[in-house]
Amino acid sequence: MRLKRNIGDAKYETTFLLRPVDGVGESMKAVLKCIFWRKPELSEPALEFLEFIKEKKGVDDSLWETFCQDTSITRGQYDSIIKKLRGSGLIYKRDSTWMLSDDFMEFLQTVLQIAEHWKIEGEYQ
Repeated sequence: MRLKRNIGDAKYETTFLLRPVDGVGESMKAVLKCIFWRKPELSEPALEFLEFIKEKKGVDDSLWETFCQDTSITRGQYDSIIKKLRGSGLIYKRDSTWMLSDDFMEFLQTVLQIAEHWKIEGEYQ
């Protein structure tokens, strides 16, 4: 199964820290901590940004300064948040507007399907 690419070219990627033994928790903030594992303090403003996009059904990139002021983060922190969210497939940009993407969820669902199939079928794939 091939995933569609909303995030454009392959330069947008990030590392997702897996800790199956510890679990992931039961909140989106906990999921974001797996993405922002080097700077977990950014998971909170990242969640606020995702909520902002969800509420407005898209956010113009020109609002970065207002968002930074409202969340007390720097432009550099904002850029880090954007890079991680975009790289993980949670957001994409179209016509200078940030939108929520399904790529992250579709990727994880595909990984799960492959692992389940492999476990059940016992095939080397």
